Amino acid sequence: MNLFQKLLLPLMAAILIPVALLGYLSYERSKMQIEDVTSAFLQDNLQHNTAKINEFLAELDTDAFRVIASSKLQTMLQGPPPQDFFQETEFINVMKGITEELKGPFELMILPNHEEKYPNYMNSFAAFGLELNAELISKAYELGGKPYWLVKGDDNHIATNLYYVRGIRTLTDFQNAGVMVFKISNAWIGKQLITPSQYPRFRLLLTDRNANILTYNPAEKPGNSLPAPASLGQGKRNFETETIQGKPYYVASQAIADSGKELWNLVATIPVSDLTDRLNAIKAFTFWLFVISLLVMFILLFVIVRQFTSPIQQVVRHMRQVQLGRLVYFMKFGARKDEIGQMVRGFNAMIHGMETLLETTRESESEKQKLQQRMLINQINPHFLYNTLDAIKWKAESAQEASIAEMVTTLADMLRFSINDGEEWTTMERELEHVRNYVTIELLRNNHAFQVLFHVQPSLLQMKILKLLIQPLMENAVRHGMNKLTERKGKIILTIYQEDQDMIILVEDNGSGCEPERLMPYKSVSSAPGAEGGIGLYNVHRRLQLHYGHAYGVEVENVEPYGFKAQLRYPIQIAGEGQ
Repeated sequence: MNLFQKLLLPLMAAILIPVALLGYLSYERSKMQIEDVTSAFLQDNLQHNTAKINEFLAELDTDAFRVIASSKLQTMLQGPPPQDFFQETEFINVMKGITEELKGPFELMILPNHEEKYPNYMNSFAAFGLELNAELISKAYELGGKPYWLVKGDDNHIATNLYYVRGIRTLTDFQNAGVMVFKISNAWIGKQLITPSQYPRFRLLLTDRNANILTYNPAEKPGNSLPAPASLGQGKRNFETETIQGKPYYVASQAIADSGKELWNLVATIPVSDLTDRLNAIKAFTFWLFVISLLVMFILLFVIVRQFTSPIQQVVRHMRQVQLGRLVYFMKFGARKDEIGQMVRGFNAMIHGMETLLETTRESESEKQKLQQRMLINQINPHFLYNTLDAIKWKAESAQEASIAEMVTTLADMLRFSINDGEEWTTMERELEHVRNYVTIELLRNNHAFQVLFHVQPSLLQMKILKLLIQPLMENAVRHGMNKLTERKGKIILTIYQEDQDMIILVEDNGSGCEPERLMPYKSVSSAPGAEGGIGLYNVHRRLQLHYGHAYGVEVENVEPYGFKAQLRYPIQIAGEGQ
């Protein structure tokens, strides 16, 4: 993939993805707003219709109380059963007048006790559409005067009539006297429901707990425009989207309670397309606007990107010539004031610098060869010195000069440690051995005029560290602390311990200390020290900072009432990684 493609594709993606995401989010937001408005609209309609159904139930209860309170009816029901056909005929005529007076807008049927003794009266209710049996009456009596509903429907779970059944008890001793049954047509209830005229496919359904459709509005049978009855009002949320006959519908429901118990469920449905047709038109318009805008942006980006990538590609082709060793200046686009011109001028400056560097390198190589010859000669001197010291040792032992032999042996060990084929790293144990060799020589030179104590944390002995870090600190303590001490016994303490992730190397002496103006600011070195004895500490300080940064190095201070302290901080984790 070339530079043009690498620039064009991300730019296109940077425009395409946000615009597409914004369009999608806008559509989803609009859809959510429509759903919110639809939910509020359906819930408002359900609340109005629920109020009307509750009014209907309250009026029905009032009619039932009026029936129970009728003195004529109470007298008829508490009287003895008819003994012959004529007495039954008289009962039928009187009861017919009472029911006509009490029924209100609904058909009313009164069932007396011992219904088997009223055969002709019971046969007169054949057209009532309800199977009259002892179970119907006994259930009414069991409820203690509370009503219950019976539903008469077809095979599609759509009710034709609803029956309000309630026991009648005597007003004096509350004994069961009979049963009243109101017959309510589902069409009558459906006419009481209100539907919005602007949505012809809006449907209202009233269902019971057994998923029977009790009534619906509009009055015509809904057919395939309804969800399956078993899916209505069965633990669903108040508002959701359902698929009915392969089409999405908004469905809202609200429970209708009677005496604190859920009785029915009022369900409202409306096709999603009735509310989202305009939104789909907006979506189509937005899609085509997006496609056209994308095409225009692609053309503009193509032209803009090409204007910048074409000069760069030419420069790259010229750079390939440089890779082949041809240092030739690039003569195009140098007069441009933009970044392309700056790049060309920078490239030509680089070519000039490379030519200068090649010339300098040739001169340096010549000088390097001369230095290597000198290094080969100088490398002979340390080995010659070591061999000479070894010969002096044997001479001293032959002359039985043990102290001279010990000093020469120790000095030879120090020289061997220092040479060590130019190795820069060592272990703490070997570094301490080198320090002890140095201390041994100084003690012999000074006739054991001072004392040296070592306190080292054992876990640090095998740690990798830079070579020749501690000996300059010890040398500084001997030369500037012990050599100037005349009034008391000299003492040097070397302490090595771990502090968090760092190792602390502390060298303290009880010498005369250092003049304040000569203390070097080791944590912020601004210039090399010029005082005698400071060069070794300064070199250690600079080595640490070059390897590990300004957080590490050497700090020095005077100790009251007398003495001097040098502290070296070294990183344990970095040191553990070694070379």
